[in-house]
Amino acid sequence: MSDRKRLTRIFKMHGLSLQASALDTLLDVVQREAEVGRNKADVNNVIFNIIDEIKDRRIQGGNGSGGRSSSVGNIVTSALLEDVVADFRRDAKDVSDDAVQLLDAFHMPRLDFDRMRKNFSLVPSGKEERTLYGEAVAKVDMFNQRYALIQQRILRQDIFQPKLVTNRLGRSAQNNGGTHTITPVESLLGRSGRRFLLGMIVQVEEGKYYLEDHTAQVPLNFSEASLLTDGFVTENSVVLIEGEAIDGILHVHNMGSPIVENRLDSIKAIGLQNSDVFNSIGSLFEYEKLREQEIEHGEDGMFVVLSDVYLDSPAVIEKIERMLEGYSDFSPLPIFVFMGNFTSKPLSSASEGTKAMISYFEDLANVICKFPNVANEGRFVFIPGPNDPGITGVLPRGPIPNYFTSALRSKVKNVMLASNPCRMRFFTKEIVFFRDNLVSKMRRSCLIEPRQDSNGQLSSHAIKTVLDQGHLSPLPLSTSPIYWQHDHALRLYPFPDALICGDRVEQYYETYEECDAINPGPFSNGFNFVVYCPVAEVSGSQTKSDVELCEVP
Repeated sequence: MSDRKRLTRIFKMHGLSLQASALDTLLDVVQREAEVGRNKADVNNVIFNIIDEIKDRRIQGGNGSGGRSSSVGNIVTSALLEDVVADFRRDAKDVSDDAVQLLDAFHMPRLDFDRMRKNFSLVPSGKEERTLYGEAVAKVDMFNQRYALIQQRILRQDIFQPKLVTNRLGRSAQNNGGTHTITPVESLLGRSGRRFLLGMIVQVEEGKYYLEDHTAQVPLNFSEASLLTDGFVTENSVVLIEGEAIDGILHVHNMGSPIVENRLDSIKAIGLQNSDVFNSIGSLFEYEKLREQEIEHGEDGMFVVLSDVYLDSPAVIEKIERMLEGYSDFSPLPIFVFMGNFTSKPLSSASEGTKAMISYFEDLANVICKFPNVANEGRFVFIPGPNDPGITGVLPRGPIPNYFTSALRSKVKNVMLASNPCRMRFFTKEIVFFRDNLVSKMRRSCLIEPRQDSNGQLSSHAIKTVLDQGHLSPLPLSTSPIYWQHDHALRLYPFPDALICGDRVEQYYETYEECDAINPGPFSNGFNFVVYCPVAEVSGSQTKSDVELCEVP
């Protein structure tokens, strides 16, 4: 029997019909397998594996994309067969390369919560006009969405879910044991006694702070407030308050940060599609397939992260060379993430400053090119710091202009100039990179002295603040200006799998609600950096990350 008839019969036995072009493609596959020395049994195994994959895709409704490789009924097209064969031929490097995706802050979809309908939607950047200088309504929408996202999260917590019980007479009664009710600010009028409120702290008049929600605002008196949670309380932060309204002023007895939820719980509430800011998961089938690839190949992934890389310092350049030498023999190579500032002092905008910055990046390119493997195969991500060239002072900020890095990009093959902040996908893992002096900003802006926790580290308070608030910069706009229509790029809801924040404080690593919070520390001071492995261990269907705080000797 000819191969053509045999293959057609095998597919028919499995309920599939091969198009003529697909049959030609399959014959090419069989011929290539025979040419590499495979016996008939091995070739048959390849065919059956292809059939199993096609049937899996049909069960899941195609490949989830509805594109060129989708199947119609039981007919196997050439496009579908080529796509399946291509997947089988991908090696570990191909899979790992495709697993990495960088998302710029200015192209990030916006997660929108409709308070009336109580549903989420993901608005792509191309579906709405966004400018750097929005109208006043954009500022109102920015704060409304910040509050609404936290409010819906709080109201889903058991402690704020009213429980109904039936008494002996068959009547329903409210059982308030262990539960609380959040009172809107407008409902405080004419009510006495302590109430629980959720609102944002705003400064309406200089030195006078109010609690504001979507209904009204009320003056605050902090003088007897007890802070029950770790973190900084700043203007524009959302807080849970237990207090009493007396003579039109809310006297705060207890105050704390909003209750948080881990990434998986948030995704269940939002929906998988609405949480896919990378637009990489078309269906649950694709997500499960990505998870399988993550478990099989994810342990090869590694990120080497440096912050405050002063390229104008000969000592820094020397240590970078030594670090690259240590990783030059790795296979696959790690992804190198360099965060600013890239000079020890801000450079002038005059021609001398421009020429100096160009020469510094050229010096870095020359160091990288000493290791041809790193220059050709390595991937480098550059994230600007507060003092680097470009439009500074407002978040999010754009990448370093191409003009300064032309020599670097011409000599090093894979250079990515990212925004600050930016996000990176590694299989199903989401990593947020952010460069800012968070601890010092929050320390200067806090309204109440933070609690003295067990380790006494201000960095722990800062990390807990941004994660509790679900925002990278929950600070007064006078301290940390933000482009109103791009505020969503700074949100942390759902939590990422890792938040790597370059700050000018000592290195730290802690885990908060299954989110890895990491600071590589300033490379210019002690030559510190971190190595982050999103998938360091695999146990069944579960993965575990690993962080190593390092120093170049």
